[in-house]
Amino acid sequence: MKGEFKQFKLTNGDEMICELVATGDDDSTADVIVRRAMKIVVTDDLEENVRYYTLKPWMSFVDDTTDLMALNSVHIVGESNPSETIMMHYAAALADVDRYNKIKNIGLTFKEIEEKLKELSEEEMNEFLNAKYNEIANDSDTANVIQFRPKGTVH
Repeated sequence: MKGEFKQFKLTNGDEMICELVATGDDDSTADVIVRRAMKIVVTDDLEENVRYYTLKPWMSFVDDTTDLMALNSVHIVGESNPSETIMMHYAAALADVDRYNKIKNIGLTFKEIEEKLKELSEEEMNEFLNAKYNEIANDSDTANVIQFRPKGTVH
C-alpha cells in the first residue's frame, strides 16, 4: 500500500487506522483529512483469556472507502505508525469492505449472493460480479436523459 498510514487513539477511546491525506496548519483545532479509515474493535474472551481484534469501517454507511473524511485534531490524543502485522490485516479488511460494497452496488439480493457464493470459486465470483456490474453500467436508455440546456434557452 502506498501513502502515509497512521494509527490514531481518539479522545473517546477508539483507535483507528487510516491513510493520512493532509493535515491542517499549526492551529490546534485544524482538521486532519483521511480516507480508508478503519476502526480497531477489541473484544476480550475472559473465559478463554484471549483478546480478538477486528477492523471495521470507522464511519457507518460510507460505501466508498476512498471518500475523504475530516477528523478534528482536537480529538486525537495519540498517533503512531501502524505495525506491519496490523497493516496486513488492514489491507485484508479494506479488500473485504470493497468487495462487499461492489456486491451491494450491483443490486443482488443477499439470497442471490449466498447461492452464488456456494457454487463459485473466488475467481469465478469476481468474474460473475464484473459481468453483472458491466450489465448494469451498460443498461442505459436514452429516454432517461434530461437536457439541462434545451434548445432555445439563453442561460
